[in-house]
Amino acid sequence: MALTKPTKRGRHDRSVPQKQDDPVSDEHEPPDAGKPEEHEYEEPQELPDEVLHLCMQLNDAGYRAEIRLGQVVVSPWMSEESNEVVDRVSKLLLPLGMAKGWRFFCNWAVHIPPMLDHRLPDLLVLPKKAERLDRMRVHGRSVLLAVDVCSPGNQEVDWREKPLDYARAGVPLYLIVDPVASPRRVTLMSDPLSDLEPFDYHRQAYRKIVTAEEGEVLKLPWPFKIKIETSALFEQDEPVITPQEPAE
Repeated sequence: MALTKPTKRGRHDRSVPQKQDDPVSDEHEPPDAGKPEEHEYEEPQELPDEVLHLCMQLNDAGYRAEIRLGQVVVSPWMSEESNEVVDRVSKLLLPLGMAKGWRFFCNWAVHIPPMLDHRLPDLLVLPKKAERLDRMRVHGRSVLLAVDVCSPGNQEVDWREKPLDYARAGVPLYLIVDPVASPRRVTLMSDPLSDLEPFDYHRQAYRKIVTAEEGEVLKLPWPFKIKIETSALFEQDEPVITPQEPAE
């Protein structure tokens, strides 16, 4: 399977995210959606060295080089506002992560099988011994949490493309922080389907989707077992974290 030339992703289109617990609609379905029968894939062994080096060089230069459906897709740097949100999420989870020996990455990719594809979350929380595919990619099944922050122009990617890709990779928890929506909101997707195909946009990739608007509380399940005061993710104040009540 040959990889095509890099493609720049624009950040000018804007879509409206779904409300709490609503299934993902097909209103903005990509043009190739619903056509998995036209594609056959084989599980790759490793990323070709020249492509691996290209992606690593682009990432080191501050760009975000992902591979989607065989194409190298290059996105610009994250904005200052998005970096601030990532910093707040990291600080919220850091005490728990230090106690458990977890690791936090902002520039490590999740392999999306069965192709050579990979995605770069804005924040990746991994156990101490994560299962790697190669030097820049980890298997989704060993990820604890993937986090993305929406910005004008990438909502379509974060709300439609990435849930499908992360679910196919086996990422158990996907958190979307959306400061672009009105009202601002945080969405947690969990319990991914195990039989998804690369173009299954008509299906809800995660069985459980919970959204908390700014000012509400969002619970992160095991292995986190914490509550997030969502308003703190959008403000300059430090995030607030409280333990969950013991299970009955």
